[in-house]
Amino acid sequence: MLTAALTACLLAAAPTPTPPPLREADLAPLFRKGPAAEGKAAYDAGRHADAAARLARAPEPEAAYVRALALLEVPRPEEALKVLAGLEEKVPDLADRVAFLRGAALFAAGRPREALAAWAQVPDRSLLAAEARLSRARAASALGEGAAALEALAPLLRDGAPDDLSRPDLAASALLLAGRIRAAARPPDPAGARRDLMACWTAHPLAPESSECLSAAAALPAPHGGPPSAEETLRRAEGLLDANRNGQALALLEPAVAALRPDDLGAAACRARAALGRGYRKERNYRLAIDTLRPVVAGCEDEGLRVRSLYLLAGASSISGDRDEAVALYRQLARDFAGHAFADDALFFAADLLARAGKSQEAREALAALVRDHPGGDYREEARFRLAWLLKQAGDLDGAIAQLLAVEEEQAGRDGYEHARAAYWRARLLAGRGEDGRRAAEAVFTELATRYPTDYYGLLARARLDGHGGQSLPARRAAPAGGTPEAAYDPGPLREEPHFRAGLLLLRMGLPRAASEELSAIPAARLRAAGDAPEPVLLVADLLDRAGDHRAAHNLLRTRARGALRKPPEGENLRAWRIAYPPAYRDDVRRWAPPAGVPVELVQALMREESALDPRAMSGAGAVGLTQLMLPTAQSVAKSLKLSRPTRTDLMRASLNIRLGSHYLGELVRRFDGSLPLALAAYNAGGGAVRRWLGGRDALDVDEFVEEIPVEETRGYVKRVLRSYAAYRLLYGAPEEASLGLLRRAGGKG
Repeated sequence: MLTAALTACLLAAAPTPTPPPLREADLAPLFRKGPAAEGKAAYDAGRHADAAARLARAPEPEAAYVRALALLEVPRPEEALKVLAGLEEKVPDLADRVAFLRGAALFAAGRPREALAAWAQVPDRSLLAAEARLSRARAASALGEGAAALEALAPLLRDGAPDDLSRPDLAASALLLAGRIRAAARPPDPAGARRDLMACWTAHPLAPESSECLSAAAALPAPHGGPPSAEETLRRAEGLLDANRNGQALALLEPAVAALRPDDLGAAACRARAALGRGYRKERNYRLAIDTLRPVVAGCEDEGLRVRSLYLLAGASSISGDRDEAVALYRQLARDFAGHAFADDALFFAADLLARAGKSQEAREALAALVRDHPGGDYREEARFRLAWLLKQAGDLDGAIAQLLAVEEEQAGRDGYEHARAAYWRARLLAGRGEDGRRAAEAVFTELATRYPTDYYGLLARARLDGHGGQSLPARRAAPAGGTPEAAYDPGPLREEPHFRAGLLLLRMGLPRAASEELSAIPAARLRAAGDAPEPVLLVADLLDRAGDHRAAHNLLRTRARGALRKPPEGENLRAWRIAYPPAYRDDVRRWAPPAGVPVELVQALMREESALDPRAMSGAGAVGLTQLMLPTAQSVAKSLKLSRPTRTDLMRASLNIRLGSHYLGELVRRFDGSLPLALAAYNAGGGAVRRWLGGRDALDVDEFVEEIPVEETRGYVKRVLRSYAAYRLLYGAPEEASLGLLRRAGGKG
């Protein structure tokens, strides 16, 4: 007979059973039928009283949580309190949210002191902690307890503005409330009030509370009231520039800099001049940017400010057409700031300008110096390819092939893009070297088309095989529509992660926005712990995708699960590809792309690369929305469609933005005779720019023309959109439609 001690030892030594994986049933909606489903549908439709009545008959504790939400909307707070009683024990993964709702119900029921105690139960790790603190402060202030209110607000006063502009800026609200409390205190604290109110105005320039903060600060008694100081104005302008509100920033900076003495190069004056120059550069007013930045580079002491301004000055000089000046400035940066991260960039851009000026030898020397002196620089691989390209242009095909082969061999198994690019162009050069070269090239093209079916260079390789008499490959298709395998995930360390548990439950309850917020709050360390492309990362991305947050889902895969995208979109890996390339806003795309004369999958690809599927995205140049339209372009297209004149806010509406962007892209495709690479280059840089670049290059094949686009951003953009287009066609479309204009001459039909 076993003793109790021996039994305990045996039990302790027994292996812990492995939890089963999460399958589709574990991710499915909780409310699928009965009163819970009916009540949730009523809640989603905004019929809150009806929802509360229907959910009262549902036995699930999760349904009680939704019922409490509905009752607070009606509002019937006392009834909500009864529903919330003891709910933390029944739905422990939402305990912090239950505590927050209890505080809201108590406050609405006229019981502010009890509300304070309830909100204090929301832990600091909760996503509702900041809102709970702000609610506590408002309740304490209403009770005349200013010190308690300020204590609750203290952690919020240091928070920055939210990255997501659709979310409220709670820190700005906290600063406004703190400023008002300090101003009204007995005795008042006008200095502290000024500090908080101006922190709101300077550090939260996009918050609606910002203007209220400025008015409240101006109304403070002397000497604390009055207009903002020069430093406060500068800090706000810098924040506006960071947020791409360039026009608003310039409106503050121009009079401030105009008031400076011409010889004033003190620290504050230099910051103001540098900010103004940056604003002009972002607004593409290159001449004013040059005039403003030149004295900063020549006379300011702050080294970081000087190198950033020198970089902007060189770029503005290049774009404005002063090539020699730009080369000199880039060389100055690389020489004087050799240890700075911009040094290799400067050498590369100098080499690029020299090559375009016909100074091939000087360009090769600059590129060789970059490769030699900056082995860890982010332009090293691009420099190696450009060296090969210059050798090709000079007629040294043996040298070019050797350089490309070295890159190809070094990057095999490391960087798919660099490997594919080097291999493709080596094959292109081999193809012109007799029958043996043609067969060798065909073998490389076949490998690339098979290995990289959705890569830009894999796409080019397939076009070469199909269009030049090589062995044609069968059309690939990832899977039939709806063919994604059933999910089966091992969450690993996420099983005990509170934000994961809450996010999964909220998603199953049909509360996708809250679910997305919880899932996005999972600490990065939890995801990094499992390595590249682990199941936990794929699981979180899948859940975000199900929550409708396609932007966060595909960005997570792009940044933390690249290994999954190096494997073919087949079997279990197909789900990862479909999350990375989601058919976001599909109904709108299907509605507006065909009438515009462009493929549905091309518009999907363009949105993915332009805005990362963020309908509120705004670029530094002022492009807005999913298809990143400039306002004048959007207004011109709207006029041609007999639509009302849109504003920037209008362009953040997905359907309108997709309609206008599709129509504009269709115009460009027709203007460039169906060549998608040229049309995409024009979408990014303008049709006039593409016509200029085509001058003297009409005889080039389109693939060569793309490599010689003088603007790096546009060069990469064309490749990225075509790569995404190939992926979308493979996943959702018809891969066999494959001309794309890839094998045409740049100036006409091939």
